[in-house]
Amino acid sequence: MDKGYEISKLISYGEKVFGEKSNFQKWLNSESKALGNLTPKSLLETKEGIQQVNDELGRIEHGIFS
Repeated sequence: MDKGYEISKLISYGEKVFGEKSNFQKWLNSESKALGNLTPKSLLETKEGIQQVNDELGRIEHGIFS
């Protein structure tokens, strides 16, 4: 699938999980222990990174914090 489409889906999902665009943007730019102390935004360059961020959003959505 197209990387732009995957990122678009991820942004939509993230905004749903966080409830507000600004909260999601803040999370995207903050280091995440669960993502190896990297910012989620820094992982969006690869398909694998997009999947990692998506998986982490799923854990957050279901209250599973790493």
